[in-house]
Amino acid sequence: MSLPQRGTSYRLSSQDAGFIYAESDSGPLHIGSIGLFEGRIDFESVVKHLEGRIHLVPRYRQRLTAVPFNLAHATMEDDPEFSMRNHAFLHELPPGLGENEALQQMMEVYQKPLDRKRPLWEVHIYPRLEGGRTAVMWKVHHCLVDGVSGVELLKVMYDFKPNPDPVPPPESPWTPQPLPGALERMARGARASLRSLFDVTAETSRELMAEPAETLETARMMARATQTMSELMLRRIAATPWNSAVVSQARRLGWSRHSFADFRAIRHAFGGSLNDVVLALLTEGAARYLKHHGYDPAGAPFCIGCPVNVRMKEEKSTLGNRVSMMFPTSPAEPMDVVERLHAISEETERIKSIGAAQAVEMLTRLGDAIPPALLGMSSAVATRTLDAMSALVGLSNWAPEPGAFGLPAFGINFIATNVPGVQVVQYLGGHRCLDMIPLVPLGATLGYNVAILSYNQNLYFGMSAEPRLMPDVALMTAFVDETFVELKQRSSESVGSAEPVMAAFGR
Repeated sequence: MSLPQRGTSYRLSSQDAGFIYAESDSGPLHIGSIGLFEGRIDFESVVKHLEGRIHLVPRYRQRLTAVPFNLAHATMEDDPEFSMRNHAFLHELPPGLGENEALQQMMEVYQKPLDRKRPLWEVHIYPRLEGGRTAVMWKVHHCLVDGVSGVELLKVMYDFKPNPDPVPPPESPWTPQPLPGALERMARGARASLRSLFDVTAETSRELMAEPAETLETARMMARATQTMSELMLRRIAATPWNSAVVSQARRLGWSRHSFADFRAIRHAFGGSLNDVVLALLTEGAARYLKHHGYDPAGAPFCIGCPVNVRMKEEKSTLGNRVSMMFPTSPAEPMDVVERLHAISEETERIKSIGAAQAVEMLTRLGDAIPPALLGMSSAVATRTLDAMSALVGLSNWAPEPGAFGLPAFGINFIATNVPGVQVVQYLGGHRCLDMIPLVPLGATLGYNVAILSYNQNLYFGMSAEPRLMPDVALMTAFVDETFVELKQRSSESVGSAEPVMAAFGR
């Protein structure tokens, strides 16, 4: 399997480039995963394995190349100095190190920004993990992949059987093209800007000449998107410790694994979607965390940012980003877990019924009309401000406390990104992948985010936290797990109570 790619050189889309513009030192914007494999995987065999497949992902031999004066979004160009040794790294863990301590060491590597002078990805190998396992950690910049395309990437790099068929070599040796000079980049950038302006003008003309009903529906979606974003910026949300200051670069990880069959049973018993069950667990866990630490939400709800995949069927295997967002709310006080699930289901159904995700995607596409120079200049001011605020908070040794001064609570409390993964076992070099932990970025005042990934009939929760704002991410994980156990028990009771009724109808 190979991933369809654009030509030798390609320009980032507005959505992809947004992850470059929004990145700061305190908020690096790469995503990734930690695969826990059985046995010790030899590092040199991994390097050889990757070298034999890198031609299937041409984008991974290309580096970011900026356009002078930011006349257009950056391009990806062949890296003449590409070497797998610049992207694959071996880390020998100390003997007897526990899994939690090993994961902390991994996060200290993961939290560092990727080097923009090289292709924007890395893989880190950690043999000698507790239990005779090997950890394989990927770091991939968000401008290259979103969660869905990241899974597609792992389908190429990993195998579906321990002794796979040989991968056919490339038809011809790779010969990287020379990096374009400044003048060439400026000329190409100017042409791209004119082309973009022409496309936006043509699209506007088509919309003006469209049928009245179609024009009216477009206007309604634009109004809906504007209303959604206005409410997001103005809506008061629960004040939480993990949103009370700008994050530092430090990261910690909590994770858990639950059977996919149990999630299906909960959904069967109480209705809603699998994602509704996930959101119920996360919001109830967060509510119990706040109560444990003495925070009073004062009636304000949680607001969760949920990425929504908007790929067409024909775009399934493409890299890059094709996502919109929806922003469900849920009470920030602990409540009955089944009532919370029902409330979440009603909220997400309401959001879907009004087409909010599609409306937000339409608003996102309008970003194509914003000049890259303006985006670059404004983002530079914003990211430098965030890094300066992060440094000031660090110097002051400030830590969140109930009732203490923090940043105003507006926007969203955390991101929960649910990515459908591979439902069968994967292998690397003949070694079975036992667990797959997803990793998600943090930034600005989002000191806690969650990635959810399905793998081999299990659902994995990867909870990333900034340790100053959430020093006990393990406690948050425990509250989410506790909620899951309660919902699982309630679903079993619900099915059990239905047995006599089903028997009466001769099941």
